[in-house]
Amino acid sequence: MAVLIPEKWAQIRLSAIGRADPLEQERLLKLFWNRAELKKELQGLDDQLHGLRNKLKQQENANTRLQQQVEQLEMLLGNPERGRDALVHFGMKALWRACREQLEQFAAELKRQRQDAQRKQQLAEFQQDRSERLKVADERLRQAEEVADAERERLKQRNERMARLNGFWNYFRRRELAAEIIAQRQRCVVAERALADMREAHRTIEKEPWPEFPGLTIDGRRSVNLAVIAYSQLLYARLAASGLAMDARLANNRSVESAKHGSLETCLARLQDIDEALKLVQSQDGVVAEIKQRTERMAAVVTWRSANETVPQPASLPHAATGGVPDANVLVEDYWDVYKVLLR
Repeated sequence: MAVLIPEKWAQIRLSAIGRADPLEQERLLKLFWNRAELKKELQGLDDQLHGLRNKLKQQENANTRLQQQVEQLEMLLGNPERGRDALVHFGMKALWRACREQLEQFAAELKRQRQDAQRKQQLAEFQQDRSERLKVADERLRQAEEVADAERERLKQRNERMARLNGFWNYFRRRELAAEIIAQRQRCVVAERALADMREAHRTIEKEPWPEFPGLTIDGRRSVNLAVIAYSQLLYARLAASGLAMDARLANNRSVESAKHGSLETCLARLQDIDEALKLVQSQDGVVAEIKQRTERMAAVVTWRSANETVPQPASLPHAATGGVPDANVLVEDYWDVYKVLLR
């Protein structure tokens, strides 16, 4: 007997260990999933850290290259023979940038004007359409009110007749009139429902929100782009006679190390030309009239690749220069980065 008792206790202990507690199982399961989620988050943080280290390395390399460029530029400007060429080169780039800024400002202002005009037209058409629909809704509402009033009046008259039909001798008349009253009440319900629908339709039209502005139409964007191209042609024509248009384009596409503009006197004279050209670019004398004239002439001859295209085909543009100066196609040669300014 003494031997059996420990064995039973051992069996009881083993069976107790074999039976898992449901709460304990749930806690362990939660710990397992929390561990899995933490591993995912840790992996994500590791990837993010790796990406940040790569970006930092790229930025350090970019800073190193920039420092080298600054040092090279300092050496170039410190060289009397090459420094004057660098000054002219950066003067040409400043002239190119000034022309591009003029185009950007002009395009932004013209776009805003066209958007305002198109939005006003859209709202005017919406108000006119809503006013016409309100007139129709008013008339239908008036008719529904008349019908409902008439049906209510008929029900009132039948109820009054019913009240006057006293006595047993009016039994059959009351029964007939009661059926008419039931039918009339149904007609009143239908009329009231129609009146409520008309009122709701009227309120819906009154509370309609302003329509969303869809943006400039294709014709609107085309008109803006033609005006921007015309302005680009105008700037080219003003600078082509002195050769600054071509020189500015070359400077914009070449490095300062390759710049060569001649003797000190030649470079100083070129810097003076650039200063005068900057004033000419910023001058607005006669700009509006010439842009309008060029735009009208362009609109009459340009072609488009498709019905949805907003940039004209470069080969269809009329001449940019006038007065015997060298001509250029401002789209083909992308003068003043005009393609970046045009609306798509």
